[in-house]
Amino acid sequence: MAGIGFEISRLMQPRTYRGVLKAYGYAALISSGPWVLSMVSIAGLGLLLKGLGNFANLDAFFVAITHIFAFSLVATGPVQLVIARYAADLLYAKDEAKIMPAVVGALFLNLSLSALVGLIFFGFFVPASTQFQLGATAVLMCVSAIWTTSNFISAVKNYAAVVGCFALGYSVSLIAAWGLGMYLADAGAIIGFAIGQAVLLLSMLAVIQRRFGGASTPDFAFLSYFLRHPALALCGLTYNLGIWIDKPLHWWFSPHSRQVAGALYASPLYDQATFLSFLSIAPGMAIFLLTVETSFAQHYADFFRHVVARGSLRKIIDSKLAMIESLRTALSRLIKFQGAITIGLILGAERLLETLGLGSVQTLVFQFTLLGVCMLVIFLALLTVLFYLDRIREALVCCATFALINLVLTLTGLMIDERWYGLGFTAAAGVAAVIASTMANKALRQLDYHTFTSQPIYP
Repeated sequence: MAGIGFEISRLMQPRTYRGVLKAYGYAALISSGPWVLSMVSIAGLGLLLKGLGNFANLDAFFVAITHIFAFSLVATGPVQLVIARYAADLLYAKDEAKIMPAVVGALFLNLSLSALVGLIFFGFFVPASTQFQLGATAVLMCVSAIWTTSNFISAVKNYAAVVGCFALGYSVSLIAAWGLGMYLADAGAIIGFAIGQAVLLLSMLAVIQRRFGGASTPDFAFLSYFLRHPALALCGLTYNLGIWIDKPLHWWFSPHSRQVAGALYASPLYDQATFLSFLSIAPGMAIFLLTVETSFAQHYADFFRHVVARGSLRKIIDSKLAMIESLRTALSRLIKFQGAITIGLILGAERLLETLGLGSVQTLVFQFTLLGVCMLVIFLALLTVLFYLDRIREALVCCATFALINLVLTLTGLMIDERWYGLGFTAAAGVAAVIASTMANKALRQLDYHTFTSQPIYP
C-alpha cells in the first residue's frame, strides 16, 4: 500500500486545503473502501428495499451478506498475506510479468473453494429458493475473490482507477439489487448484489492486466510461500478471526439472538452497534496510509539502501533514527486524529443512536466498540511495522492474542449481562496494540544488529 500512498500524497503538493482534503479522501477510500463502501451501500440498500414491501424475508438477505463477509475475510486471510508477500518479492525482483498469472492462479483456487463452501452451506443449511441460494453463493465467490485481488491492485499505484472500481461496483450492486428486488424479492436482491460484485472484480482485474500485462494462464508458484512463510498465513487467519469472532458468538449464544433462516443467525442488539462503530475506521485508515505506511516505508527503504550500498555506520544509524522518528510522529498523529473522532462520537453516541431508533444497550455497545475500532487501527499500524521488519513470529503472537482474548472475554460477557457486550473486542484490540508496540520498539532498537547478524558470512 505504500506505493499507492506515495501517489496520493502528491495531491498535497502544494499544501492547499483542497489538496489535503482530496488526498485524505482518496486515502480513506483506498485503505478502507471495501469496508466502508460495502457497509454504506448495504445500509442504503436496506432503506430502498424496505420500501418495496414484497419481501418474504428481507432479513435473510442482509444476514446472508454479513455471514458472507465474515467467512470470506477469515477464509482468505491466510491467502491475502502470503500472496501479498509473493507479489512484493516479484516487484522487488522486477519480475512483473508473473503477477497476472499469480492473480489468475489465486483466483482459480479461491473461486473453486468458495463455490464449494457456498453451495454446501446455502444449499443444505439455508432454507430458501434456489435463486437465493445460487445468488448467495455467487456473492461469496465474488467477495472472496475481491479480497484476494485487492492485494495486487494496491501495487497498481493508480488511486483514481482503484476508487473508480469500487465506486462502479457498489453502484451497480445498489442499483441491480434494488431493481431485481422489485421483481424477484430477496432472491433478486442478492442476485443483483452479486452482479455488482462481479463488475467490481472484473474491473479490478482489468486495471491489473493493463498495468502489469503478462499471460492469463494460472501460475501456482505462490503456493510454495505457504511452506516458506507458514507464520504469515497464520497471521492472516488469526487477525481476521480476532476481528470477527465476537459476532458469531453473539449470533449463537446471546439471549438476544434469533434464527433468521436455517443456519443464518443474527443478534440485532450487537450487530447494529458494531456495524456503526466500524464506520469510524475510515479517518484513521487514511492517516495510516498517508503517514504510517508512506513515511515509514520511505525511511525504511533509505536504511536498507545505505546497508546494501555499504554506507558509513553514521549514515546507517542516522537513517535508523530517522525511521524511528517518522514512525513516532506518524503514530502520534494517528492516535490524536482517530482518538479525537472516537471521543467525539462517544460523547454524541446517545443522541446519534436515539435518532437512529436504537436503544440504551446498543448505545453502550457502540461506545465500547468505538474504542475497540480506535485500538484496532493503532494495532494494524504497529502490525504493519512488524511485517516490514520481518518479525512475523512476533506479529503472529499479537494476532493470536487478539483472537484469543476476544473469544474468551466475549464469552465471559455473554455469561454476565449486556453491560459487558463489546468489551471482548475492545480489550483484545487494546492488549494486542500494547504487545505490538512493545515488540515493534524492541525490533527497531535491534534493527541494525539483526540486519547484519542475520546475513551469511562470506570469505
